[in-house]
Amino acid sequence: MKTVIEFTMHANPGHYDELQETYSQWAEGMQKTHAGLHQVLIVGDPASGLVRGIGIFDTPAEAEGLNSEETFADFNTKAAPLMAGSPERVELQLVHTFTR
Repeated sequence: MKTVIEFTMHANPGHYDELQETYSQWAEGMQKTHAGLHQVLIVGDPASGLVRGIGIFDTPAEAEGLNSEETFADFNTKAAPLMAGSPERVELQLVHTFTR
């Protein structure tokens, strides 16, 4: 069964645009280079500073493996000064997708 990873960050005041751009660039690169990562959504709320990524992976192992990669550590280092607090990561089971 496919695995969904939701990774949520809250931007420091005045850093929403930079945080969502940093996240979007990193996620785009990951999607292009990881065959097990099928879809990525980046959503946000500029008013509250919330930036959330949702990735759909083939397996939990592929989702977990991304955490140990150097590119993920580099992303976290780059994003840390832009964030208010620690990011939140949630692993979910994909139940259904509906698309037109």
